[in-house]
This record gives sequence, C-alpha cells and structure tokens, in this order.
Amino acid sequence: MKSSGQLDRAHPPRITPFEARGPGNQSIVRMLLLGALCVFAACFQAGAPLPVAEAAGEKALDEYFRGKVTALEGKVVTLRYDFRSKEQVGDFVDRVPFRIKPRKGQRIKWFDDKLEVVGNSGARHKAEWVGEVTVTATYIPDLEKDFGGFVSPVSETEDFATFTFVETYFHAFDKQAGGLNSIIKFGPQWKETDSEEFIGFRYGPRKPPKNPIVIGKGFRASFGIQSKKLFFRLPEYELKKKDYGKKLKRFHVGFYAIKGRMLLDNIEISGELATDWMRREKVVLKTSKPIVAAGEGELDAETQALMEQHTAGKSKATRQLLAILKDETSPKVYGPLVACLSQGPKKTIQYAIDLLYNTDERVRGLGIKIVSAHTGDSYGFKAKSSEKSRSAAIQKLQKAIRGNAKLLEGTTEPPQKKK
Repeated sequence: MKSSGQLDRAHPPRITPFEARGPGNQSIVRMLLLGALCVFAACFQAGAPLPVAEAAGEKALDEYFRGKVTALEGKVVTLRYDFRSKEQVGDFVDRVPFRIKPRKGQRIKWFDDKLEVVGNSGARHKAEWVGEVTVTATYIPDLEKDFGGFVSPVSETEDFATFTFVETYFHAFDKQAGGLNSIIKFGPQWKETDSEEFIGFRYGPRKPPKNPIVIGKGFRASFGIQSKKLFFRLPEYELKKKDYGKKLKRFHVGFYAIKGRMLLDNIEISGELATDWMRREKVVLKTSKPIVAAGEGELDAETQALMEQHTAGKSKATRQLLAILKDETSPKVYGPLVACLSQGPKKTIQYAIDLLYNTDERVRGLGIKIVSAHTGDSYGFKAKSSEKSRSAAIQKLQKAIRGNAKLLEGTTEPPQKKK
C-alpha cells in the first residue's frame, strides 16, 4: 500500500490561478484584473477596436482573408474582392470540379486589377461554406459561351452544379445544340456512357439569352443556394430550382471558363463558413478592426488614399481610379473621382483616353470631361456620337498630343472659387 506521500506525488493537487501560492499572490491577481479592466474601459471610451484573441496563432477574418470583410451578421460573412492588389488572388486556387483536359497556358492570375481565368481553368475560393451562399461578380468575357460559376462539394465527389452563360460544352456530350443560360447538376448516378470525360448530369432550368454576349463588356450576375434552391440571377432574368440529386450541404464556390478567357471583378461571397474548416485554419469569427462599409456616394478609405496618391503624381493610382470609373458596380462616387482626375498631373490625359474607347456611353462621357479639364478642348468628341465620329475626334486629340509634348507636362490646378 502506497504512503500518502507517494499518492501526493502521483496526483499533485490542482491549483487554479486564483488560489494563493504564497504571500501576496491574491493581491497580484487583483492588480492584473484591475489593469485589464482599465484597458478595456480606455478602448471603449476612445472608440478603439478591442484586441482580438490570438490563442495558438488564431487569426481574425480580416487577418486571414486577403479580400475585404464587408459584413458580419451572426454567422454570415460577406467577403469582397476588388483586386486592387495582387495579393487578393491568393484567396483563389486554380481548380475546376469537372473532368477536362488542361490547355497550354491555362491559368488564373492578376491582370489589369482583375482576376483573369483562361480556359480550361477555374478560380475556386479557398474557404469551405455550408448551408446557403450567394456569389456575385462582374464578368468581363473574352469569349461568347461556356463560362460561369460552380458550387462543388468539399468531398470533391462529382455531385456539383454549374451556372453557365450560353452553355454548349456539356450539351455536346448529350448531342444537343445548347446555347442556353443554364443550371446543370452533375452526379455519377446519371452517367450513361463509358466516356472518361462524361460524368453524368441532368439539366436544370435553362433559357436562351435575350441579348448576345458582348466581348469586353462587363455585366453583373449572381449564383448560389438559397432556401435549398439553386439560383442563377442574370441581368435579364432569374433561373431557380430545388437542389436536385445529391444535395450540396458543404461546398466550395468558384468560376470557370472553357476554351476561352474572362476577367472577374468585384466578387462578393456571402454565406456561413464551415465551423471545422475555421477550426482547422485557426480562423475566428470576428474582425480585428471595425467594419466600415462605404455607403451610396461615399468614398472608402482606400479610394481616398488613391486620390491622394494620384495628386502626388503616382500613375498607378491614376489608372486604378480610372478603373473604378469604368466599373458600373462600384459605389456611385463618379463626381468626386472625376473632379480629382481633372486636377493634378496632366499626364492623366494619356490614361483617360482609354475611357473614350469604352462601349458604355456613361464611361465615355466621364472620360471626355477629364480630358477637357486638362486640355481646355473636347476636340469635337461627344459621348453619344457614332463610332466613326468618336474615332475622328480621338485621332484629333492624339495628333495634338504628338504635336505638343508640353500638353502632358505640369499640373492642372483646381478652378478658383469666385469671391
């Protein structure tokens, strides 16, 4: 039989941090607690963000994701990617859920402040989502068919869904012409051939497009799962159907292109992150800084910083501001941006000329305002005029620049206010 001393050594008594271990320990604990409360109160009074727990290397949402956290409501997280920085592409991996042979040079990369997808590749977001999800993006196609989005199971089985613009690739396996905007659900239970590339699928809702795809012209569209239904919200109409086949409960989301190329901008993903994925990645459901979303007509801090950089003569900032003007999905801040771009370095003219070629009349109108502010001349350019007339005016502008290099030198000062 063991002595009491042996038992004590085998099972040392548990001492909590609040138990006295020696003279003065309780006083020290009280002082530490009081100090922590003082820090909390100071942060609260000053409106400063409270420190985020960093247990075992945990990261807040805005520390883990390279995109912006624009909303956090309960468990629902909204991420936005405007691709103003190359690092945002790091939240996506090159992956598609279906069997397709890779093409030479296929890739995803950062291009012109956008996410570029060259078929037969895809851009799959790295997070794992559960339940419901909504994915919205601006698509700028360099192809007329067979591109869109997908929702694929985390298990990487072939029970996924595609949301495709002018779908023909999968229809070809079924010997149909296709050419419809489509929701298609895939699954091995529907396989009808021994072809290695054929997975098996069933058509969901599909409709012919009302307007043809215009190469280079961006448009906004959404897809995802809501109320246990697959939905595909296009500029023209919405397709919707109850999730059929094997249900998508835990999944990835992404975009793909087949045999072509597209650019993606202002991607928004809103949904609930999988709890065990967060645990594995050591992500906590909070942000390290308060979420401040720019309202209608308001400038966010990043845009204001770009305006300051433009004024200081940084060409990269100038190009980024002009890209915001071209993007119809950006907050409506055109007035302040045009005013800013109409001042500062006159070399802005070189970059603003690109806006004059835009297919959108609104963008062309903003472009000539900027050019005219720096040159004092519109060169006969009118946003509403025919393409032939606009082209002649642009040639006149470019001839003036070639004949007078000083036109691009110096700074255009803001107009003086009348006394």
